[in-house]
Amino acid sequence: MKAVTASTLLMLSLLTFQVNAQLNLNGEIRPRTELRYGYKTLPIQGQEPSFLISQRVRFGAIYKKNNLETKLTLQNASIWGDEQNVIFYEAWVKYHLSPKWNLTIGRQELQYDGGRLIAARNRRQEGFYYDAIIAKYAHDSLYVDLSLSVNNNQENLFGNAFANPTSQFKNFSFAYAKKYFDNGLIANAMAINSGFQKENSDTVYYKQTIGTEIIYSKNKFSVGGEAYYQIGKHKDGRAVNAYLTAVNVGYEYSSKVKVTLTTEYTSGVDINNTDATYQSKMHNFDILEGARFAYWGNANIFRNLESHTKKGGLTAFYSSLILKPTKKSNIALTYYQFALSNDVVDENSQVIKRNLGGELDLLARYKVYNHTTLSLGYSLMLPTNSWEFVQNIPQNTSATGHYLWLMMTTKLQFL
Repeated sequence: MKAVTASTLLMLSLLTFQVNAQLNLNGEIRPRTELRYGYKTLPIQGQEPSFLISQRVRFGAIYKKNNLETKLTLQNASIWGDEQNVIFYEAWVKYHLSPKWNLTIGRQELQYDGGRLIAARNRRQEGFYYDAIIAKYAHDSLYVDLSLSVNNNQENLFGNAFANPTSQFKNFSFAYAKKYFDNGLIANAMAINSGFQKENSDTVYYKQTIGTEIIYSKNKFSVGGEAYYQIGKHKDGRAVNAYLTAVNVGYEYSSKVKVTLTTEYTSGVDINNTDATYQSKMHNFDILEGARFAYWGNANIFRNLESHTKKGGLTAFYSSLILKPTKKSNIALTYYQFALSNDVVDENSQVIKRNLGGELDLLARYKVYNHTTLSLGYSLMLPTNSWEFVQNIPQNTSATGHYLWLMMTTKLQFL
């Protein structure tokens, strides 16, 4: 209660700012009802579905004056029936140093392109924030971002002890550049240095990820490709040698109908390579703080490719049909076909089939009012015996997975 009262007073105090400044007060209320029977893991026959309602509430303020801009966002994300915890989801200040440069410091939400490696992860009720310093350059059709993030969860007098060394990054810094060309070509490049701290030690293991994405669009046709490579050290100290590639094509039949086809390949361990040095390395690609739902299905079963594919890596083929029946509605139907990128052996040392099975996702949105949108999602999982095995489920005991959810998002403008 004290935290809520103090935060409310802080927000109300913003009203005392000078009238010649720009002040925006906004809010969001987002309840979501879910029926889970295959979310994050395949169901086993006889298990009961889970039914729950969660909610996200945000209240924010954006203040602008001259070369200064700042944003404060309070957030509560919880399940109905659980305790209410209020945090600052965003708290940053931006200085416009010149027409081309600005500097943002503090807690902020980040999203780069489709969110492959750095995403706001908005599907999660709690979202995802970054405590960072970001210098941004923008001129004509060129954009460059340089970021630095150093995390601690206590004020150490000596050393750099970190309480969450395996679940939260210690350091996360990156450089990003994007260029728009006149012929319909868009190219970007990113380099990320992410560090996780060894438990009970000041040692930090750093992993480097570099890559690019190129998109070409002309008339109703588009084609794009991505490629990323990782080296350095995994959070457990193993050397890393992993990569991801993806190609997609899209065609817009009309303003109301579009189809896309995508194939993705993430590396894994080649069990036929018996070299000890090779086998000691980490070969599964880590998408860092990227979006899982956007690329591997709304059921969110593939999150950590090393454990969720038994080191085999993931190959995904998916196609989407996107419809916009009216100005207020849109529907997306996506089918995913999953497979292992490399051979995996079972408990009897027999190579299992690479085909894991499929997932069918339906997502529909309807704008009820200017401030309120209804979203409906449904996922159907159709697993094979191989998918059961990599999910540590006894063969022929899994059930057809279903995941159904309904969400209402209301965005408010108070001032």
